Amino acid sequence: MDKVKLLAILFIILLLTNGIIYYVTELNKQQRVKISIDINLKNLETHFDILRHHQKIVANAVYESTIVKPDFIKIFSQIKNANKQKKDNLRKKLYQLLKNKYKIMQAKGVLQYQFVLPSNRSFLRMHKPSKYGDDLTTTREDFKYTNKTKEATYGFVQGRTTHGFRNIYPIFNTLDDCETKGEYLGAMEVSYSSEHFQKYLNNESKIHTHFIINKQIFDSKTWQRDDLIVKYLQSSEHKDYMLAMSGIHTKKRCIIDNQTKLLPIRKEIDLGISKGEKFAVYTVSDNIEIISFFPIKNMDKGKTLAWLVSYEKSDFLNSTFKGNLLVRTVAFIIFLLMAYLIYKKVLIEQIVKKDHKLLNDILSSTDDIIFVTDFKAVIFSNKRFKDFFNVEDDEEFNNKMNNQLLYVFSYLDNYLHEGLLLQGETFPKLIARTNKEEQVVSILDDTTHRRAFNINITKTSDIEIDEYLVTLTDITKLKEKEKEIQKKAYIDGLTNVYNRNKFDEIIKHELKRDIRYKGALSVAIVDIDHFKNFNDTYGHLVGDEVLIMLAQYLNNNVRDTDTFARWGGEEFVILFPQTNKDDVKNVCEKLRKGVEELSHPTAGGITASFGIAQYVEGDTLETIFKRCDDSLYKAKENGRNMVCTQ
Repeated sequence: MDKVKLLAILFIILLLTNGIIYYVTELNKQQRVKISIDINLKNLETHFDILRHHQKIVANAVYESTIVKPDFIKIFSQIKNANKQKKDNLRKKLYQLLKNKYKIMQAKGVLQYQFVLPSNRSFLRMHKPSKYGDDLTTTREDFKYTNKTKEATYGFVQGRTTHGFRNIYPIFNTLDDCETKGEYLGAMEVSYSSEHFQKYLNNESKIHTHFIINKQIFDSKTWQRDDLIVKYLQSSEHKDYMLAMSGIHTKKRCIIDNQTKLLPIRKEIDLGISKGEKFAVYTVSDNIEIISFFPIKNMDKGKTLAWLVSYEKSDFLNSTFKGNLLVRTVAFIIFLLMAYLIYKKVLIEQIVKKDHKLLNDILSSTDDIIFVTDFKAVIFSNKRFKDFFNVEDDEEFNNKMNNQLLYVFSYLDNYLHEGLLLQGETFPKLIARTNKEEQVVSILDDTTHRRAFNINITKTSDIEIDEYLVTLTDITKLKEKEKEIQKKAYIDGLTNVYNRNKFDEIIKHELKRDIRYKGALSVAIVDIDHFKNFNDTYGHLVGDEVLIMLAQYLNNNVRDTDTFARWGGEEFVILFPQTNKDDVKNVCEKLRKGVEELSHPTAGGITASFGIAQYVEGDTLETIFKRCDDSLYKAKENGRNMVCTQ
């Protein structure tokens, strides 16, 4: 063979082999980028949901504790018919009544504690009592909505000079000795600023986060005013958004340095922001950083008014990128050297042999398991494959598996395995019809530990043979982190039992099954009797200990088939699948007696009331819980510490 042909062949082989290395490493990089971005974005969303849920709990508690004050209702019910002087006196009384409570609320992150009349005119701002009487109809849609519908509303809402996560509640006259009992008196606001989110995510969750707000939600140039509660500067993320500055942010790091850092991905960010949905990007500099964008929408969820933007360095991607560059560089050098040696010393047959050996060396330098197979026998594998399965060569592995590769994939939920194959379907077709993020398999290593892998397959160039290049990327740690994040979303942080999110998920599933198979599904609400007395007498710490003690007792003593969860405050719920209300009443009686025997070292004995309802045809979750509440109310009316049903 002449030199020209030999050089041409060597050049083609060099391109092909480096092309394969580039393709495999690029695919590996894209998979890892996708996994890392998804996890970071999910992590940001989870922390946001947790804080927002906590804010709602605090806001609801503030609302309930405010409207139960008789003096508050008495003052508020007199405003309607009062003249200006009397209104001023009533405003001063209301401020004196609530000022200590407002100080406590501020420590919990509450920014605004405001009271507005049915006409949408502000009556009292606890954070600025000297400013009142202004009409909020055109500036506050949430107050307008609540005063019109007499219903509570929650969401991120703009104002004249502040913007925050607002919780607006209706106020009614609840005085029994009043002729106007039940009359609508106005609305109450308990709101949090964006600063609260920044402090939580940066200080508590250790996620460096920006809260950026669209300029258009301010009045013209209002964001430049000196009297804003939160100060704003032009953000580095987008020209139309302002950054809410705080002590944890600096202009140099968060604006000047970021403008340079974000320049290469500016178009990606602009496109993502224009769509108004959550997304994430990454930057490549000294360290790879994942930047996640979570949208904050307005009250009706239609328009994105602000974004939570988190910055997290990714050691995982940093090592991936460096590893890929190293593999590609080494591959190119080795194959170039190999081509030179082949050109000088060996025949075409030797070229193929050495090429195969060097390719195996390159593929073995990666942490990924790489092999070629027809999904029965393994035809070729890298060193990582042999080390993982503790075999000397492919033949030993094939004998071990009896030429049935699919045996190594464990039969587990949320993982691909042979049991999912449809009639006549091949494993590559199963992978092809599975979403990218769900293309995951579980394998036992030689120490019998379960490992999770992303699986990627590529058809080999020989179209007459069904052989595939398979890459397994170890994502065990990522899966464990994902489970940890999911646990935080479903477990109540105080009592360590299921929370309302998990209970809602389970009861919706059980309700569908009950409707389909005509079973008997029952629900019980459990409420600690006189729980407020524990908090008032012994303090919230003892109150929390009482909640934990009751929760752990009930969780340990319900049946294995039942689901127990914290509903909120001092209320808990139990789901009884395939159980009628009479049997549930017997079970709850045993639980009630057990609770009656509990004793806290400081607070002493506790009791609980149980309200039960059973699903009947045509029921919804709302109607079932309405009957549960009615049963619980009946138990409390009849003296508490009892089980009642309807």
